[in-house]
Amino acid sequence: MKFFSILLISSLSAVNIYSKEELKISKYFTLKDAIKSSTATRYKINNYPSLQKKENIIYVGEKMDKVRSVLKKDINVTSWYRGTTLNQKVRGAKNSQHKDGLAVDFKIVGSTTGIKRKLDEAGISYDQLIYYPKQNRLHISFKPNKKYDRRQYLVKK
Repeated sequence: MKFFSILLISSLSAVNIYSKEELKISKYFTLKDAIKSSTATRYKINNYPSLQKKENIIYVGEKMDKVRSVLKKDINVTSWYRGTTLNQKVRGAKNSQHKDGLAVDFKIVGSTTGIKRKLDEAGISYDQLIYYPKQNRLHISFKPNKKYDRRQYLVKK
């Protein structure tokens, strides 16, 4: 898988920005899923990741494929990678894992009941899983090395 990631990353660097966005970073996700932002578009903020951040995005894409497979539901990404300027604009945490491409906010169609249990039963490691019931939105983040994942679960009101 490491070879595939290196090949994909070099491909991401070789083509123009418009075709790059459509590149698949994993089975279910594209680079566009990772970098799209209505706030970035509205304020003309460049939200394009560095090479290191692209490696993180690919790593998280592979993790999110597993999440999607376990949940057996489509995932609608609402926020993934946020460069520093975009993160400041949306009032993200200064130490946000989104800035490194290691966190994804998403919605799913239907009930979110039992998501933590399903992920835990499937052995999917995560750093944080945060549920925002008012928005029916989930945040999941990962450490670059899963042995440091805290498996922290929070519900934010």
